[in-house]
Amino acid sequence: MTSRPNHWTEVLRPAPRPDSRLIVFPHAGSGASRYLRIVSDLPEDVESVGVTLPGRDRRAGESPRTTMAAAVAAIRAELHAFPPRPTVFYGHSMGALLALATAHVSACDGVVASCSMPGTRGYPDPRRVSSPEGMAEIFALHKLPGDALQAPGLSRAQQTLAHDLSLTAEALGAVDHLRLGVPLTALAGTDDPLIPPDVLPLWATFTSGAFRERLVDGGHFFPFAPFGHGVLVDELSASLAVARSHFAVG
Repeated sequence: MTSRPNHWTEVLRPAPRPDSRLIVFPHAGSGASRYLRIVSDLPEDVESVGVTLPGRDRRAGESPRTTMAAAVAAIRAELHAFPPRPTVFYGHSMGALLALATAHVSACDGVVASCSMPGTRGYPDPRRVSSPEGMAEIFALHKLPGDALQAPGLSRAQQTLAHDLSLTAEALGAVDHLRLGVPLTALAGTDDPLIPPDVLPLWATFTSGAFRERLVDGGHFFPFAPFGHGVLVDELSASLAVARSHFAVG
């Protein structure tokens, strides 16, 4: 990986002669390094860039606390400095929401989202998502105490996860009214206890461009299982090919 200290983006895998770029937005509690194996299997002319939130990987010494506005603004500013080329944003779980929000304000030619709720519209009671009761339920699903943001004695990894889940709750509401004009692909695992399969079509509301959905055998982390890994690499490669064709026409 090629990184710059205290910055939000890093080149996960450079390309000798890049003809397209993938921006990776990791899931809650994780960093860009978790996706190295995935991006390593993409075509060699794809430059892969990872987003690193504070509190993990090379930013492990920083507080993990941030906001959607701060994260999106910082990521947008750094991506703007990269040379223009066909670009696809990929996000998993929390990362899918952050990718969507960043794509709304950045140059982007396609989005691939895996294992994420489509904003608050996927919930029976959208208002409950960011309420104290709703947050306690989200923490419980991830084996954290209801007061995880203030609870003493949590490990560094647990603290980072708790702040990321708080950011996820904020992101769910922040993306509700966003609408892109680029192709969007939504993926979900058939056995994911966190993302009901019937919410997958709701991702279509986020774009006026082409939309496709796909259920993949596996659970919430299917991209890191052998079969799901292959499916994701195929989907990312296909989205990048479409981005290149649109970029050339434009």
